[in-house]
Amino acid sequence: APMIRIRFTSPHPKDFPLPLLHLISERDNLCKSLHMPAQSGSSSVLNRMRRGYTREAYLELITEARRLMPDLFLSTDMISG
Repeated sequence: APMIRIRFTSPHPKDFPLPLLHLISERDNLCKSLHMPAQSGSSSVLNRMRRGYTREAYLELITEARRLMPDLFLSTDMISG
C-alpha cells in the first residue's frame, strides 16, 4: 500500500459512485471515513433546492457504505437556511 492516506470529505451524494465505496473498502490507505453534508431530510425540499438526489438515495448510499465497511466513521454538517 502507498505511504499516503486519503480521506474523502463532503462528497456530493448524487455524484458518489458505488465503485468508489468498493475501492475505499478494499484499500488500506483509503480512510474508512466519510463526511457527508446533510441539506434536508425531505426529498421534496431537496428537489426544490435542485440537489439532484432524494432522501432515500442519501440513506441508501449510507446503508451501502456501512454494509461494505461496518467500521465506517460518518460525520456531517447540517446546512440550513
